[in-house]
Amino acid sequence: MKVLGHVGGSVEIPCSQSFASTNTKYFCRNPCTDNKDILIKSDNSSSGRYRLEDKKNGVFTVTITDLQKSDTGTYWCGVDRAVKDTYKKVILTVTDASPTTAPVRTSRSEEPSTSSSTSTISNSTPPSISPSISKTITSIQSTVSPGGSPTTLLYTVAGLVSIVIILGLSLITLYCKCRRTTIKSQSKFPTTTTRNPIFMPSFCRV
Repeated sequence: MKVLGHVGGSVEIPCSQSFASTNTKYFCRNPCTDNKDILIKSDNSSSGRYRLEDKKNGVFTVTITDLQKSDTGTYWCGVDRAVKDTYKKVILTVTDASPTTAPVRTSRSEEPSTSSSTSTISNSTPPSISPSISKTITSIQSTVSPGGSPTTLLYTVAGLVSIVIILGLSLITLYCKCRRTTIKSQSKFPTTTTRNPIFMPSFCRV
């Protein structure tokens, strides 16, 4: 587990061990091989800059106050066991104290705030009007696009359809005239052979 702190500040290190509700807990510094490495135990809740809070459920918290750069290092959350103690590794890093207050710049700090507020107002005003404008623009664009291409296309299609209809009617009229001419010519020269009547579409009959 890695813990970060600042010089002069404090840190709380949560430690937890299984089946250790009644066991003695302690916090020691690496290598934690001797009693001199133990900084605090659960039977002594406070010792100098160290404080240990045992919650009696296998969880305990170690608090270190007034941190120094020399506190940086490896620590161990230990639990006293009948056979062999169990540990949880903690790596503490203490950095220089962070500045409590930011430098004050009256002349320069006011200018960005003014410009930012102005830009905010100018940017926030149009949205109240933009919905109706956008709907109007959308409706106009849906009916007349740039260059009037939908209207032109409509006229083109209508013209083509009209031409096709006119050509079709002309062909039908020409066909009917040809059939009538053929029938008249055959009626002038009757033959003795009986032939089937010439088929004439209903729309060509007078």
